[in-house]
Amino acid sequence: MSSGILHIIDSRTKQRYEIPIRRNVISAIDLKSIEAPAAGTDRADHVAGGLRVHDPGLQNTTVIESAISYSDHERGVLLFRGYTLAQLWDSDVEDMLHLLVWGTYPTWQQKKDLNRKLTDQMLAVPESVHRTIRGFPQATSPLPLILAGLSAYLACFPDTIPALTHANLYQGNLRNVDHAVIRTVAAYGVIFGLANSHRKGIDFQPPSPENSYCENVFAMAGLVDPASSRPDPIKLSCFRRFAILNADHGMALAAFATLVTASSLTDPISCLISAVAAAYGPLHFGATVSAQRTLRDIGSIDKVPEFIEDVKAGRTKLFGYGHRSYKGYDPRVRPIQSILKDLDLSSNNHLEITERIEEIASADDYFRRRGLYPNADFYGNFVFTAIGFDPDMIPAAMLTQRIIGIMAHWREYMLTHGKLFRPSHIYTGETEDNKPLPKI
Repeated sequence: MSSGILHIIDSRTKQRYEIPIRRNVISAIDLKSIEAPAAGTDRADHVAGGLRVHDPGLQNTTVIESAISYSDHERGVLLFRGYTLAQLWDSDVEDMLHLLVWGTYPTWQQKKDLNRKLTDQMLAVPESVHRTIRGFPQATSPLPLILAGLSAYLACFPDTIPALTHANLYQGNLRNVDHAVIRTVAAYGVIFGLANSHRKGIDFQPPSPENSYCENVFAMAGLVDPASSRPDPIKLSCFRRFAILNADHGMALAAFATLVTASSLTDPISCLISAVAAAYGPLHFGATVSAQRTLRDIGSIDKVPEFIEDVKAGRTKLFGYGHRSYKGYDPRVRPIQSILKDLDLSSNNHLEITERIEEIASADDYFRRRGLYPNADFYGNFVFTAIGFDPDMIPAAMLTQRIIGIMAHWREYMLTHGKLFRPSHIYTGETEDNKPLPKI
């Protein structure tokens, strides 16, 4: 039974409290009823406002209720709207987008209509967005290219910004929300394609109504055969399958950053800008870039034992190992390894180093006691480099897939009237009134 009553005795007052437990969760607001006398306390403790919860990093705090995805670290299970990875393995991005955003697996006609709407919005991305990205040096990092492209796109549509039009432009407005989801997914696909083709110094190929979302992403990014203008079917299939398992991962940082921004009722492009910036950090999607750099630094298999010892001694960090949500094996790793089998990586020295790291770490008590195992980033970066993406482009490429979950969470938040995020903090400074200024 996961519901019940939590009985609390406050040692400061001897007062007894009963806090409801629902689905193994207590409400932080219920703790505000637990008050202590203000006499003799630090005024910064705000005891009159009731008991607060301190949770740095939100390690044990829920912030929303959601029906989008579910992960069970104990059983190694991932569910998307109740469906398993195995059930969805042959799905397209359009299928996953419809499922996660609108809650149902699409019919053939719904899928076709969604694809047409996405392509129409891709073709409608203003030329000024193209010029903005092409105006940067070719060697520019992907992050500023993507952010600049999104900002340029938003600048073309000021009527989509609630502060300039109406505060409730999206909250509770189903029609506006659904249209905005499609525009945002389409815009990001184009901006990503522009950024990748610009960095490669090749002409941008416009999207086609005859192509799927993945095919258009490959075409716009320049990942096609020059003769046929078609993507490699094996690489396309690998990208599509990775998109299935990467479509959402609950309150991962990109989704949470989206909701924090969305909580002020802003537009989805601004929310996506927050998500992109968060994703590029080395503790999120940026871990793929850091992992590649680490493998280059190790250089050869014979140096792996020395590297492992440096990790255990705290002299270096092993990116792609361990996960906040999983104290066992990340359920996404095995599907990723199955994808890798379809790509030609037989002579990839970095993959050999990676497999050696896992071999040594899996037999080491240091890692086993701490529940540290490979996560999706540890092997996932090889999927993207084998497809043809530069290592520093991988986070942006992963976001062409994770945008499915990001938009699903944004839509859910807008339609459930999510609250403004405004956490408090514990003040540790002085509280003296009229503290004298130092004499100069």
